[in-house]
Amino acid sequence: MRLLIKVLFTIILCLLAGCSPSYRLNRLLTLHPELKVPDTLLIRDSLIVPQIQTDTILRLSTLHDTVTLHKDHLQVKIHRLRDTIYIQSKTLPDTIFITRRIPIQLIKYVQPDTLDHFISKIPWIVIAIIFIIGFVIFLFIRFR
Repeated sequence: MRLLIKVLFTIILCLLAGCSPSYRLNRLLTLHPELKVPDTLLIRDSLIVPQIQTDTILRLSTLHDTVTLHKDHLQVKIHRLRDTIYIQSKTLPDTIFITRRIPIQLIKYVQPDTLDHFISKIPWIVIAIIFIIGFVIFLFIRFR
């Protein structure tokens, strides 16, 4: 009698343990790849470059060459005042826009019909019937 109870308890535990939802989803997607819908996620981001400003003062006696500054978004002002040259440079602020496309897989949800819904409940109905039959056999043997 105890062996029968242990066997029934083991069977019920094995049936109730089952698979994790993520494993079932992966198995479903491998069996039915048409449920995966490819899609692209679009991310727009911006990077702001701040303004940078510098000043330089040179004595004319130490200056023997021409000072030339070339840079994107760079403004240069050169002022000569008597024996001093003032060089002012300024970088304008800028905004860089970054657009990234990231491919993702969406899962298409298909509403099951009533027959599929009933078929999905059959294992639970079978478990309940086995449990009731086992309980009746236990009561029959116990009170015999």
